[in-house]
Amino acid sequence: MKRRTEILILIVILAVAVWLRSRGLDWGLPHPYHPDEGSILFHALAFGSGDLNPHWFRWPSLLMYVMHGVYGAYYVLGKVVGAFGAPVDLLRGYLTDLSPFWLMGRWVSALAGVVTVWVTYRIGRRAFGAFVGLVAALLLAVVYLHVRDSHYATPDVVATLLVALSLLAAVRALDSARVADLVLSGLLAGLAASVKYPGVIAVAGTLAAYAHLVSSRRVPVVSLVGAAVACIAGFVVGTPYSVLSFSEFARDVSTQLTMVSSAGVGQGPASFASGLREIFGKSVARGIGYPIFVLAVLGAVLRRRSASRRSAGQRVSVIAACAAAVFLVMILITVKRSTYLTPALPAVALLAAVGVDGLGRTLARPFTITGRATATALAVVVAVLAVVPSVRFGTALAAIDTRTQAARWVEANVHPGSVVAVEDYGPILNRCERQLKDLVELDSTLVGSWKAPKKLLNELKLEIGRARAPQYALHGIGFGPKPYRLPDPSEDTPGLVAAFERLDVAFVVLSSKAAPWRAMDGAEAPGVEGASAFRDWLEENGVLRERFVAEVRTPPIDRGDGRSFHNPVIEVFELGGRARGSGDAGAVGDAEIDRDAETAVAVDSSVREIP
Repeated sequence: MKRRTEILILIVILAVAVWLRSRGLDWGLPHPYHPDEGSILFHALAFGSGDLNPHWFRWPSLLMYVMHGVYGAYYVLGKVVGAFGAPVDLLRGYLTDLSPFWLMGRWVSALAGVVTVWVTYRIGRRAFGAFVGLVAALLLAVVYLHVRDSHYATPDVVATLLVALSLLAAVRALDSARVADLVLSGLLAGLAASVKYPGVIAVAGTLAAYAHLVSSRRVPVVSLVGAAVACIAGFVVGTPYSVLSFSEFARDVSTQLTMVSSAGVGQGPASFASGLREIFGKSVARGIGYPIFVLAVLGAVLRRRSASRRSAGQRVSVIAACAAAVFLVMILITVKRSTYLTPALPAVALLAAVGVDGLGRTLARPFTITGRATATALAVVVAVLAVVPSVRFGTALAAIDTRTQAARWVEANVHPGSVVAVEDYGPILNRCERQLKDLVELDSTLVGSWKAPKKLLNELKLEIGRARAPQYALHGIGFGPKPYRLPDPSEDTPGLVAAFERLDVAFVVLSSKAAPWRAMDGAEAPGVEGASAFRDWLEENGVLRERFVAEVRTPPIDRGDGRSFHNPVIEVFELGGRARGSGDAGAVGDAEIDRDAETAVAVDSSVREIP
């Protein structure tokens, strides 16, 4: 293949990657519908207080510091053009309209995803030639799981980029036999872990390369020490308060490990076999696709038939070690989320490209066509199959989210001051001033878990909240701040019904994403028993006023259509005779609301944070 042709094809692949990852990138804004994005972005903003300790280590800190730098540049630019006069204006802008802050975070992920496509090409080209590099880049550019995660201001895709860079350094070490390349691979693995802890699996590629080099006596045994020290240093540089504030770090890491490894979290499969079905029947089947996965398995076991077969086999084993480590970790932990497979995607794409090349040669033998032509046709077919859910995903994001539609309906049809019960992952509505004051008194931040001084933040929240209209007395069904948290219907249906009657709830808003106790349109029935009585009560005592269902559903991965972060089915019920509030949003429900400030606690941020 001529170099010019190769470059042109690569440019087209990168353009496709940019298009797929930028389409619908502003989904949901100005509402923070993804439960995880604020965990990174608000901490990044909070560093402007001068306290660089996030005081929260459910995720490591490197991406927070990166975003702090991005926000710093945004502030400097805004100050130059007169948009900002002081740092407080940046915080005020965030609380007023978080859209630009969320978009900056999402663009970081999207661009990291595109760069990962290029790095994957570089690995394939170095290890197996230009054709394999281009096919690997094409597959990663279109694979749905990577496209989906590139739309979120979360650590997954940035960590995957660093995993790919570590793998590139490990493959290069096989050729160069330089200790420096092994050390670089370890350093990048540490940085990947400092973006998201599972990124440390990149060290599997480092160790595989080291094993090959040591067995052939091309590097000294002690070189492993250098790679290990570099890995630890990379992590500490990105998350320095893992050492400087070790007690907080150990506390949160322990919490995170307990969550992903404990069967008591209520989010994992019931058995080892059901866990495998979760991984391969959902995450692999829907997020990666069986064609790519099967080709990757073939690529991991086949050997290129050439004079450099041994060298090619070593490169395959290094890449396969990285992918296998990710799958092994996912098999061992209890909580099986597809996003945990994202760091394996560059290695999977590379192995699949090797499989395409080898299978193409095998299929071409009985015919008078070249193996390269057969492999090219196979790659195009697999890529077309893989791109379909990615395109559908972008189409779904481009539409107005069902929660936004529901919020607009409520604001247009529900009298200000009415008491509204909202299920988690429902529409975001404005709280009445009385509730805002209560939450400030409880020293809640409502956004992230910032531990810096909160007086200014709370003053701004009250100032901005007062100006928003219409306002409602809001109560969360099974989630939210405890003074306004209603019982979960899966645990206490009579208590929930009693709370409705005590608070004089006028409207109930349900979301298929949050509903673990029933099935709604397009949502899988999770099999939780004991709360169907609430649905029966609601249908007997209320009227279904509106149902919001997306015209184009988001392709599901972990859960069924309708239970993703995007466009859940929203149902709005009106409870008979209680549709009108007093009209005084600041006073509604004062007598009815249980506000035991001595026993109530601030918002439990973990309620809406999913790693």
